[in-house]
Amino acid sequence: MTEISKINHKIIETLRSSAYMSDAEVVECLSFFELRSYHKKDFFLREGEVCRLRGYVNKGCFRRYITNTHGKEVILHFALEDWWIGDLESMINKQPSVFNIQALEDSEVFCISEDEHERLCSAMPKYFSLHEEKARRSHFASLKRLALAQAGTPEDKFLQLMKQQPQLFQRVPMHYIASYLGIEPESLSRLRKRLSEKEKKS
Repeated sequence: MTEISKINHKIIETLRSSAYMSDAEVVECLSFFELRSYHKKDFFLREGEVCRLRGYVNKGCFRRYITNTHGKEVILHFALEDWWIGDLESMINKQPSVFNIQALEDSEVFCISEDEHERLCSAMPKYFSLHEEKARRSHFASLKRLALAQAGTPEDKFLQLMKQQPQLFQRVPMHYIASYLGIEPESLSRLRKRLSEKEKKS
């Protein structure tokens, strides 16, 4: 396990403040994970692979996307620090994933297999409670994203993204954000201009 002093502080802050772990418990918890580095454009998971790991994004940014029947990439969401990545269905059922998960920045991920994750949850009740809470939040967020994808307009999705992950607009190329919104980059430029003008008038 990499020394705590050599890793990004995000996961340490989360375990201390949200799971109320002591420094010794933080070290024990992290011993269940493997710290991996991903360069920009590296894949955490490719379509057709069976997902073997779940990963906690400790530093960096990823996109999850599918390729539609026309061969076009469709971005489903972005994962920044403190997000989990992977495909739980693929992992549990040992079936090929339909998703691609790709780094958009040089990133640092704490990876853990499903067996090790179950061992960790059994060994450390504080971690288990934190994981359950994050799983609930992730589930509700996924339902909201699905509802918005079905009924929301590109403007609705844009405003939600601005509210929930404003840093994306400084870290992610605009053509990826346009893909997430389901519009062309030129349409995104017009949308941003229209909303900016609306804000100035209000």
